Amino acid sequence: MPTLVCPDLGPFEFREEEILDFPQGLPAFETLKRFLLARKDELAPFLFLISADAPAVRFICVPVGRIDPGYRFELMAGEGAAVGLADGVYSAAAPDPLLLAIVTLPGTAPATVNLASPVVIDTTRRVGVQVILPSPAYSHVMPLNPHPAREAAC
Repeated sequence: MPTLVCPDLGPFEFREEEILDFPQGLPAFETLKRFLLARKDELAPFLFLISADAPAVRFICVPVGRIDPGYRFELMAGEGAAVGLADGVYSAAAPDPLLLAIVTLPGTAPATVNLASPVVIDTTRRVGVQVILPSPAYSHVMPLNPHPAREAAC
């Protein structure tokens, strides 16, 4: 079984079919297309989006429902077409697609999450994209204050 060794997090064994395809990469990391969504039980509810090609590139994430159980947004015509996302409303209440917020850990300030640009993962097709929402309804520096809630599937 292949293993990714991620700085600060250690090794993660995975099966090739667990790799997620990000056809557009992530903003500022457009050349990285393959990611593993991993967890460490002792760090729950946090998940780790780790580049399969450059494991030093990793993102701490949290399911958006843990931050805002009523979280929802709408993709307009064509906004998700590049990765096969349908137009319509996406909600933290739905089990699929999985909606994640990237966590920022600034050195001298409290941790925040980016709700303005959720990572959307179609868990069936194993495809993901980070959507940059045009609406000011959500902040990219929302204080990290998780609600106790259900577990997110990897």
